[in-house]
Amino acid sequence: MKRKTTRTALVLSVVLSSLICSDPTANAQQGSRRFSADTGIVTLGPNQVLRVAIAGDFDGNGDVGGSDFVFRRLGYIEQDNIYRVASQSTTDPIRLAQDEGASIDINQGAFNAVRCIVSGNLTVTDARNARVTVHIINRTTNQVDSVLIALLIP
Repeated sequence: MKRKTTRTALVLSVVLSSLICSDPTANAQQGSRRFSADTGIVTLGPNQVLRVAIAGDFDGNGDVGGSDFVFRRLGYIEQDNIYRVASQSTTDPIRLAQDEGASIDINQGAFNAVRCIVSGNLTVTDARNARVTVHIINRTTNQVDSVLIALLIP
């Protein structure tokens, strides 16, 4: 049990240290910025899944101002203590209205570790209202083993 608690604490510290990230480069749209939230490389235990979700009261006007989000999934293999990307895929763009959210579940499968990056174009105000959460869920019991809530700030 102590080993599981230590492992969960280690996973949370990795996720916490790498979740909030932003790219200060302005896009062509005035007042917009490219943002990303990154879980970092996470090693899941047996029967665990990584769930990443985004939601927010974006502009308060019932829409997200034309902003689209994508989830990028990466699977890593480990070779000589170095993790290398073995697989990656990106969802189709997702447009959320006010009071909507989206999530993705990532299984470790045959990989040694996984990672998820949520990215999109948001106005500065919208980015401050976006919330990304990361859950590690036990698929056998459907209980949340770990959770982390973060605020995206461009």
